[in-house]
Amino acid sequence: MKINLPSIFTFLCSAFLFAACSHPKKPATTTGFDNLIVTHSMKGWELYSWPEGNIWKFSFLKGTNRLKTYSEVTSPGGTGKLVTVSGVDSANMVLDKFPAAENILLIGQGWLQNTWRGQYGNLQLPPQSAIDELRSFSARKGLTFTVAN
Repeated sequence: MKINLPSIFTFLCSAFLFAACSHPKKPATTTGFDNLIVTHSMKGWELYSWPEGNIWKFSFLKGTNRLKTYSEVTSPGGTGKLVTVSGVDSANMVLDKFPAAENILLIGQGWLQNTWRGQYGNLQLPPQSAIDELRSFSARKGLTFTVAN
């Protein structure tokens, strides 16, 4: 059996080149928020919630002196929107990205009715157990968590 050294050399060089140029797979992230950066907001952050089937949606928006619209809160890419997530666990993952001492204001129907004059669609507070979980997580993170209803 005759060994073809140039062919073996070419094969090995190709294999090493392929291995060196291929990009290693990034480890799968469980949070999906690894690249989310939250900076200090002088006027705090507004947190809106609404049910979508059996899931609660949460939308984080920078606090401002103006009223938001329903569309801004619920549509992707609204003005000043940080992110919209599904579920309390995901909301806590977002809260984990906030710097300590940030103010989070969870907006409820009472506040919405007084300010939006009934044009707030299905926005409402989640169940008390979810509010308690968000409040507890915020306290552990050093965030100020207030419910406006």
